[in-house]
Amino acid sequence: MFRAGLSGTNWTGKTETIRTFVAEHSELAVSTVSLSSLVDRCPYPMMEEQTIEASRWMIEQVGAICAKNSADIELFDRTPVDILAFTLYAEKQTGDSNPTVLEHALELLKFFDTLFYIPLSNEWPINVRPSEKRVKFARLIDSYLLNAIDHFGLDVITLPWDFTERQRLLRRYLLGLPTVKQG
Repeated sequence: MFRAGLSGTNWTGKTETIRTFVAEHSELAVSTVSLSSLVDRCPYPMMEEQTIEASRWMIEQVGAICAKNSADIELFDRTPVDILAFTLYAEKQTGDSNPTVLEHALELLKFFDTLFYIPLSNEWPINVRPSEKRVKFARLIDSYLLNAIDHFGLDVITLPWDFTERQRLLRRYLLGLPTVKQG
């Protein structure tokens, strides 16, 4: 089993990147995991109102998912890096510090073979028109992602914003395929 995950703030194309990879490689046993769907089920405030309890809950859920091997390749649309970023954000907002939650989020990294980061761009996908408030929050979380990567010395691969180049690089890392440009 090979497990990889894409980190990035909202609207960076994590889910679309995974969908495209799966569609292009239907011959592979690829399982996808949406941590975004867990956010909808979390019994604690998340996103702008993120709490340490929400981070703890997410860590438990992701740990349970990672304990199972479901396919040859498993792709996550968020990773423990995102949990770390949101936990750091929650600590800043609430003034509460919980090193144990951060440690448990870091422990989840052992389940991942490769972590990717998709940086925020000044561009948005064509079908996205976020409010100024949502854009501001997305930018803030992106800064927390970068802070988590730097602060914890995480080994992540930055994917380019250009979707075609992103897919080529993803194929290279996940399948060992060459990144030769087509057409």
